[in-house]
Amino acid sequence: MKTLIALVSELETKLPFIEQRKEAVSQATVGWHLEHSLLALVKMISATEQSNPADYRSKFNLKRFVVLLLGKIPRGKAKAPAAVKPGEAISTGTIIPLLEKAKQKVELFEKLSSDKFFTHPVFGDVKLKQARRVIAIHTAHHLTIINDILKK
Repeated sequence: MKTLIALVSELETKLPFIEQRKEAVSQATVGWHLEHSLLALVKMISATEQSNPADYRSKFNLKRFVVLLLGKIPRGKAKAPAAVKPGEAISTGTIIPLLEKAKQKVELFEKLSSDKFFTHPVFGDVKLKQARRVIAIHTAHHLTIINDILKK
């Protein structure tokens, strides 16, 4: 699996294509997938950063287990929560600041203590080591969709 910084850099290379769409692949544009991926990454890292390790609750979660085991998220099975849905007007002007923030958050993420965690709406509490993988899998999932949109 690629590092988070490599995934963010790959997202950045897709900026020139934000208007492109292929409805057979996704109802959303490349820009939507870019902005959603970056919003989710920033939100998950921020939540991890601000977490109180004493609040962590370990609980088996089958969906988390399967996604981490397979390293993939099934397509079309989930809807983006409102907190990570892009706005109506998606442009390089909305995406570039998110890219910069994502790069800063990824740098910070590498310095967090291993007892930090975030609470995912489907996966429950996810400790730092698994969080890194969940974020990478989610970002790679959207990069795959973007690449499929851009295929001729």
